[in-house]
Amino acid sequence: MPPADTLSLRERKKLETWNLIHHAAAELALDEDIRCVTVEAIASEAGVSQRTFFNYFPTKEDAILGVRSPRPPELPEGFLDGPDLLRRTTELMLSVSRSAYSEGDAERRGRLFAKFPHLLVRRRELTMQCEDLVQRALAGAMAEHPEWSEGLHGHGVEDTARMLTTAAGTPLRYALMAQGPLPKGQLDHETVLDAIELFQDLYRRLA
Repeated sequence: MPPADTLSLRERKKLETWNLIHHAAAELALDEDIRCVTVEAIASEAGVSQRTFFNYFPTKEDAILGVRSPRPPELPEGFLDGPDLLRRTTELMLSVSRSAYSEGDAERRGRLFAKFPHLLVRRRELTMQCEDLVQRALAGAMAEHPEWSEGLHGHGVEDTARMLTTAAGTPLRYALMAQGPLPKGQLDHETVLDAIELFQDLYRRLA
């Protein structure tokens, strides 16, 4: 979601309502058993109608976690050029992933995952959506790039982009697993960079 100060009045009001519903849902879930947290209860707590709830969230689980569809990435000019393409792609994936979550909510989200581990299924689904969006963007850029348009080793741009996305996602998965069985909060940039360096060092050792 773009910064609030760049949004129109209508967009700001929509964002405020989205946050209002999410905060009501998250706090109810932390206070009660999730089975007792109904759409009716969330809407009542947020002061909106159930119809309004479904205008913002498809399920109560999405409202509790504060998640939305991730934003498709826009690759800057020259993204595929030069060294450190793996690092750039990993950071791009992290940025797309963060676009799906409410900002500044990592600590509470960690408590929700700890209380309701089944919500991690939704996180995995969102991760797959993010990887798919990045893979499509990379394939599109590769198809128009003179050095990438023919793919690699007989594989087309779709397969090449999928392999790059898979490789770039490895440091993120490693960093998440290093947190323990349940996430403690949002991954910080230094942790991600350290995981990328380890991955690159290991690849060079194995190659």
